[in-house]
Amino acid sequence: MIYHINRVKMKANAAPERIEAALESWRNQGRSVPSVKSFLVGRDLGGDFGGDFEYSAVFAVEDLDGLFEYLTHPTTHETDHLGLDLVEDLAIFDVSDDDDPELNAKIQELHRRRNELNPDVAGMLADVPTYRGAGVDDR
Repeated sequence: MIYHINRVKMKANAAPERIEAALESWRNQGRSVPSVKSFLVGRDLGGDFGGDFEYSAVFAVEDLDGLFEYLTHPTTHETDHLGLDLVEDLAIFDVSDDDDPELNAKIQELHRRRNELNPDVAGMLADVPTYRGAGVDDR
């Protein structure tokens, strides 16, 4: 399994109704992407453990093909367009129980491919003030 995790802190001026629309769009991803086996969207309770994040989403997929389907699904793009301009701080990472020593490099490559296929999304990610995540080489 691969657990794809997004942690966000919203901009201080982000309208509450836009934040809720972005969170609902994350939930819609979980419901509509066929490869997503389970998901959770909610408040980030990490506190002192790695930043001042407010919300997180976790999507479980079985394998790399499922992750790529999730990354390139139209509902994922909808969420990007709805919410990335609201984000002050974004951390994206993956956790897996797969023992393939090359898995991280393969996941990084999927993220890079996704960004190459969607330059508008790559541009929106580049506009997030603080972004750490898979497939990002130069930030």
